[in-house]
Amino acid sequence: MSSQKNIDQKLTDLRIILKNRDKQSIKMDAHGGFSILFVYPPEQESIYLKRITEEYPEAFFIDISRVFVTFIDSIGVNEFLEIYKEYSSEPQRLFKADMSDNDFFREILKEIEKAGKEGKLPVLIRTGALYGTGIENINIMDSQIVHDLPLPLIIMYPGSISADNRLMFLNFKLASDYRAIVIC
Repeated sequence: MSSQKNIDQKLTDLRIILKNRDKQSIKMDAHGGFSILFVYPPEQESIYLKRITEEYPEAFFIDISRVFVTFIDSIGVNEFLEIYKEYSSEPQRLFKADMSDNDFFREILKEIEKAGKEGKLPVLIRTGALYGTGIENINIMDSQIVHDLPLPLIIMYPGSISADNRLMFLNFKLASDYRAIVIC
């Protein structure tokens, strides 16, 4: 997986995958998943986001940071702060609650589903906002909504490949590359 490709090479790789690979071919290489992790250095996020939006202007961009703010607004800031303090040691209970219909994880999936229904290429951006929520990329990639998409989910992923060839979210947190084709 180790690579030092530049942005142009990575965008070419993405273009080739999207143009030449069908759903089954992607799923075969992505261990049954239907996602593409587009890894880039976190400090170059603005450059990569500018380029991806220029290359795919018709895509359905899902800004995780905006979804997060909308989620907090739906609860109310003060109530969110109280709940967050209560669940600070188990953030997934707040952000990805199995019992709730209104959590951050489900809001992300709703946006992905909307992209699929519109027949647009879903692209998650500003995914660094997931840090500390207990929501991992594998949770998103493994969802039935992603598996059912007409086009693969592109996850713009701030990270790197470690010296021992492992994917690192935000350059320091071990991350899963299972259920995805990785462009790095």
